[in-house]
Amino acid sequence: MLYNFIAFIVVMAIAGLSLWLLTVAVAPKNPHPVKEDTYECGLPAPEPIISSVNFQYYFYAIIFIAMDIAGVLFVLYAIGKGDPKFGWIFILFSLLLMIPLSYVMFGGKRE
Repeated sequence: MLYNFIAFIVVMAIAGLSLWLLTVAVAPKNPHPVKEDTYECGLPAPEPIISSVNFQYYFYAIIFIAMDIAGVLFVLYAIGKGDPKFGWIFILFSLLLMIPLSYVMFGGKRE
C-alpha cells in the first residue's frame, strides 16, 4: 500500500516536471508591444488605464471565505459523527468566528 502511494507521488512529480519543461520549451519568447497592450472588449483602451484597486469589500470577502470553510468543517463533523471531545473545539472555533462576523455585521468596516 505504501509503495503504491510512493509510486503515485513519483509518477505525478515526473509528469508535472515534464509538463513544465514542455511549456518552457514550446512557449513563444518574442513579446510584442501590441500583444502586451491593454484592451477593453477587443479594442484598444480610449484613455490611459490607471490600475488602482478598491479594497472596500476585501474584508467582507475574507469573512465570507472563512464562514464558507467553517460551514464545510461543521458539515463534515456532523456527517462523520465525530468524537465528542472535538465538539468543544468546534464550539470554540465558532465563538472565535463570531468576533470578526459581529464586527462586520455591526458596521465596523463601513466607509
